[in-house]
Amino acid sequence: MNFFKTIVVSVALMAFSTPAMLAEEEPERFDRGLGRNKSFVFVPKGTVMAGMSVSYANYDFDNYKFLIIDGMTVSGSSFGIAPHVSYFVKNNLSLGARFDYDTYSIGMGGASIDLSDDLAFDIGDGNIIDRSYLASLTMRNYFPISDSKRFGFFTEVRLTGGYGQGKNYKVVDGNKYGTYQDMMQFELGFIPGIVFFVTNETAFEISVGVLGFDYKRVRQYTNQVYEGTFEKSGANFKINILNIDFGITFYIPTNTGRGK
Repeated sequence: MNFFKTIVVSVALMAFSTPAMLAEEEPERFDRGLGRNKSFVFVPKGTVMAGMSVSYANYDFDNYKFLIIDGMTVSGSSFGIAPHVSYFVKNNLSLGARFDYDTYSIGMGGASIDLSDDLAFDIGDGNIIDRSYLASLTMRNYFPISDSKRFGFFTEVRLTGGYGQGKNYKVVDGNKYGTYQDMMQFELGFIPGIVFFVTNETAFEISVGVLGFDYKRVRQYTNQVYEGTFEKSGANFKINILNIDFGITFYIPTNTGRGK
């Protein structure tokens, strides 16, 4: 009988002591502080933001060798300009528009491609010219680093549509042979970035394309006789190192200035 009483008492003690033990052993919740400072104003409502990014590159290869390509003689250049403007409809949140113009041209004097000892061919006298015009609607949200009003992150959603033209051709015995292209494209992109205010109204920013959904349609005309089309659509979920932008932006307060 005493044995059963001992068992009953032990079970009762365990039942009452277990919740207390679990409460003591439960780890303290880790708080990253995300969203804790939602009222912090990094860029106030009513501010007009305007900026521009510009890129230029020039390259010249003379008898250059790269992997299976030998004797490559190429010259070319690229240029891009992208002005943008937006208005802060709420603190740290802006809506705006952006325009991108990009062009590049490549002229190939000659090159030899060696695939094996028995398979090699030469190419030369080729030219490529491409131009594109893109317009975007943007929505950007800012997140300050700690309580800083100088450094911050932003995320931008960009809806883009545009048109482009391109052609590649070569001249043989005074006659031009080539292909002309009309291009249309649409894209929904997600672009994060970092902003650094050097003065109260001037900032430098760096952004990179990370995620996007795109559609592209190309119509080709070869030697003004043959016609063809090409369509491509898909999603991109990786960092695009070819889509890194460096720019300068100006923040013009229309009612309340930024705090210093």
